[in-house]
Parts: sequence; structure tokens; C-alpha cells
Amino acid sequence: MLRTQRPAAVSNGKASPRIFAEFIHSEQEIRQVQQMRYQVFCAEYKVELPVNMVWNGQPVDVDDLDDHCLHLVVRDAASGDIIGYTRVLTCEQAAKVGHYYSSHEFEINNIIKRPGRFLEIGRTCIHPRHRNGATIAVLWAFLARFMQENDYRYLFGCASVSLDDGGAMLAALMPVIREKFMADEEYRVFPKVPFPGADKHTDLKPSFPPLLKAYTRMGAQICGDACWDPDFNVADLFVLLDVNNVANRYARHFLKESVAA
Repeated sequence: MLRTQRPAAVSNGKASPRIFAEFIHSEQEIRQVQQMRYQVFCAEYKVELPVNMVWNGQPVDVDDLDDHCLHLVVRDAASGDIIGYTRVLTCEQAAKVGHYYSSHEFEINNIIKRPGRFLEIGRTCIHPRHRNGATIAVLWAFLARFMQENDYRYLFGCASVSLDDGGAMLAALMPVIREKFMADEEYRVFPKVPFPGADKHTDLKPSFPPLLKAYTRMGAQICGDACWDPDFNVADLFVLLDVNNVANRYARHFLKESVAA
């Protein structure tokens, strides 16, 4: 049985939190975040997602895993507005549905055959006005405590690098990733469609996208080469976090009962 917990929060120095995280369960709120997903992904990646569902006259981003996932949001405490989101697929639910989302892009047997329980996160998006350290910190604080309280050892997911520049930033990032953040061979995954320009020479200064930066700051590792997603025009990197190896300088920040701004 999954334990419940108090929401992770960021305080503005007063008694009540400014933003907080919680799971949502109502169909209306789940449709709301699916609508936000559609809007964010289409605006950022400039792609036409298939319209599999319309809600309140607007398209939503929905797939076969949504009904099996937990839906985690970050809210503005004053307005109640949802400003951040990720969905969480437990290993138990993945066994029922027969796959993880990541398995569409990567061969992940080296990961899921390991002892311990897993969470996969995906479809992560933050409202453009709230893309700051506080929002992602609250999201991570909630997930880290949820893992500890429910005995999940590993969290994994895909972090995207835009290919709008033809792959120059990915090429700039890969030497840094291989030097500092690449997992050992026993944790490697293999992209089903490798991006062909990942190793080309570039003089571009590497700059980690926010989600990938958040993963690596927590102590996560990259488990191999990037997979090319031509529909979104991104390269996806498979990222793995062992809750037992959370980076020491971030452990107190993310694993304590609340997070101070």
C-alpha cells in the first residue's frame, strides 16, 4: 500500500507555503494537466501532436499510460493554479500494462532486471512563468520522500535536448556527460534510434537543459547515448537516480520534511 504524506512545500518566510506538490485524482484536474502538456509541448517543440482527445473544446495530450500513472502537480498556494507537473508510473503498474514509456525508445533490460523497486517519471512540464529553482525543488522533494516512504529505490525517465540547432548542443553536452555523469556499463541502456550527430565537433559552450540539470545535481547518471525523437525534434537521454546515492550536498535540501526558499 502506498503511503500518503504532507505536501512538499517552499516557504516565503511566512507560516503558509508559497507553492506545494500533491497528487491529483479527479478527472477534471487530470484533463487540465493533459491540456497543459499539449500546450507546452506544442509551443516549445513546435510539433503537431496527434489530437487523441478534446476537453472543453481544447486538445489534450493523452496516451495509453495515463490511466495507469499517478499524476503529480505543483500548485501556487495562493491561487490554487497548477504550475508544474509530472506523471509517475510505478513498477507494479508497469507490470500490469506491460511496458514503461522509456522502453519505446531504449532497450532497458539492464535497468529493470536489477533488484529493487522502480518509478518512471515522464511528461514533465513547468509553466513558463514558474521555471525556477523553487518549482523543480518542490517536485523533487515530494518524489524523494515518496520513494523513501514507499520503498522505491530507483527513479528513471527521459530528459530531452532540443535539436533545433541541428544537434550542436547535444554534441557539446556529450563529452561532459561521458566525463562526469555516464553510468557504468552494467547500467547501460541502448537507444533504438541513435541520433547520428551526437559526436560531431562543435565549439558551442555546453548548457544543460533545466530538467537534465536537476537530475544531475541530484546525483543521477546518464545511462548511454541519446535516442532520436524526430516527432518532437529532440534527443532523449535516459537518466537513472538511485535514491541511496543522492548527492550529499543536495540530500538535506530534497529529503527533509519541507524545503525553505
